[in-house]
Amino acid sequence: MSRLRPLATLLASTLVVSACAPEIENKATATPVLRVGLSEESGALDPHAFTGNFLLLDAIYEPLVTYTEGGRLKPGLAESWTVAKGGRQVTFDLRDGVRFTDGTPLDSAAVKWNFDRWVGDKKFSFFRASQVISAVDTPDADTVRLTLSEPYEPLLQELSIVRPVRLLSPKSATAGGEFRNPVGTGPWKLLSNSATGATLARNDGYWGTRPQLERLDFKVIPDSQARVDALANGEIDLIGGSYLAPITPVEARSLSERGDVALLTGAPDVSIMLGFNPDGPAGDRAVREAVRKAIDTTSLTNALFLGYAKPAQRVFPPDVPDSGADLPLYFDQAGARSTLDAAGYKLNGDTRVKDGKKLTLKLLVPAKPAEGQLDPRTMAEAIAAALKEIGITVEISPVDAAAYYDERAEGTYDITFFETLGAPYDPSSSIVSMFTSGARGPLWVTPATEKLVDKALFARDDATRAAAYQGLYTAVAADAGFVPLAYRPRMWVVRDAVKGFVVPPTDVDLELTGVTVE
Repeated sequence: MSRLRPLATLLASTLVVSACAPEIENKATATPVLRVGLSEESGALDPHAFTGNFLLLDAIYEPLVTYTEGGRLKPGLAESWTVAKGGRQVTFDLRDGVRFTDGTPLDSAAVKWNFDRWVGDKKFSFFRASQVISAVDTPDADTVRLTLSEPYEPLLQELSIVRPVRLLSPKSATAGGEFRNPVGTGPWKLLSNSATGATLARNDGYWGTRPQLERLDFKVIPDSQARVDALANGEIDLIGGSYLAPITPVEARSLSERGDVALLTGAPDVSIMLGFNPDGPAGDRAVREAVRKAIDTTSLTNALFLGYAKPAQRVFPPDVPDSGADLPLYFDQAGARSTLDAAGYKLNGDTRVKDGKKLTLKLLVPAKPAEGQLDPRTMAEAIAAALKEIGITVEISPVDAAAYYDERAEGTYDITFFETLGAPYDPSSSIVSMFTSGARGPLWVTPATEKLVDKALFARDDATRAAAYQGLYTAVAADAGFVPLAYRPRMWVVRDAVKGFVVPPTDVDLELTGVTVE
């Protein structure tokens, strides 16, 4: 359990307004402030629920283990940990002197209280740590010991994710366990939260390196172009990231030409893929193989992402741990036609026909893009045009975003888009959600993929784990079980007055320790 790594879809929900301290006046002579664009309101900032903006949660709450660049793990609220021989117990030594911002000490009882809120709960089964932890013990105030039902290699990485593993003050819930106020141990504490924005103040009692900034003002600007205009006009200082204030490639291109802002890009951590429903025409491997060969992913990424993305050749981008080796760039339209010819799909005019039935694929997409993200309908049109070249008709089926995942789970499609979850969840969380039958709307599942998933997750050493992951990727590719399309770009933009900002290790991090505003 030496190197450990790994879903969470951002679900903003009901507004909770919390007042942990009085608001700070915004005077011209006030302390340093960073003004941050936010695509939607922060939501209820409960780390044990599926609500609240990831980055605000990250600013307020901390984990036992911290995920850093390249999937490396370092101590968080746990100063160190020890994995017992056999891998079924992990013991954490907590940092001394850490307190929640309400003064409650961070001790083993507080950690156990937090773990008891999610361990074994079925609603958190999207990551297996919640299922394999069988006991949480507190030998003394500074020690927490986890007992596992079986050795689980990704445990430590899964303890670095944002929710539900971040630690909340036990005093921030009612006697019945109902969440009240967002109180953590992190470098920031909440001052206010409303539909128009949120304000965080520096935690001057923070145990680690304190930020140089004294306040963060988040302004909700739902429209992506309006956020870009606000940045250009000097109304806000920072936008970007998948879960804060995303920017489109077109906006990135425009901003990159300005002299008063800086466009910063990070190594991609999310792959976009085309997946198949095996219960329809795509159940024929020849159809899947032809689709894979028909799509010129290099041209597609250049045209749709304006050079800010690269064609994908893996399930996960290369910087994700255990992402394996590159697959080929499959584009070969002549080969696609030959594959269909050999399988009995003959051209009748401009459409393939077999046994009197036209080869038509339903492409399910959300009717509207997520704010600041590429419109999936644009990519769908590019896919449809490519498949038309080899005689496959594509019917694009846009559905309401709220219904999209339901329909995907129900299999009401022939082809549709999938994305990996991104750091710090990958690869472990995504392989469970994409390649196992218990997942809701997986990408591709066979008995072989399920066995390989378990082999990867429960490997006992680096070499065995890496071989299992590679075996999984090889098996899915051999089935033509998906088409790797693009590695989604990670982009942030800051005004030139902002100094010291670097792209964080993941898009769920808000790392501002060294940032100043001139």
